[in-house]
Amino acid sequence: MSAVPRETYEFTRQIPFSEHLGIKVDALEKGVARLSMEIRPEFMTSWGTAHGGSILSLLDITLSMSARTLYDPPRSIMTIDLSTQFIGTSTGVLKAEGRVSRAGQTTIFCEGEVRSATGELVAKAIGTFRARAAK
Repeated sequence: MSAVPRETYEFTRQIPFSEHLGIKVDALEKGVARLSMEIRPEFMTSWGTAHGGSILSLLDITLSMSARTLYDPPRSIMTIDLSTQFIGTSTGVLKAEGRVSRAGQTTIFCEGEVRSATGELVAKAIGTFRARAAK
């Protein structure tokens, strides 16, 4: 695993929405992020499965985190575009992986997916992100 700044691991704790969702950083390496989230009742549909907004939020944070791993010190990452395909649904814990496909000076292209705890594909996404200038 490539060295990833500790600040990057702690980034999700600095986002109140990420904290609210209970998103956990499982692993980070240069250009790759693996995050997970337990689907609590307030994140479910009336059918008792993960709401699409919950899945989309996990994907957005995971893909942007994969982009964030490219910078030392870490930079703020802004979502420009995110396209998601919902393939299935799930309950319990969702596991997401995001990967950088290509990165320029400030624009980063990423892809990723969310799987159920049993490994079934729940959703896929591609996104474009912008790295904001370091402070």
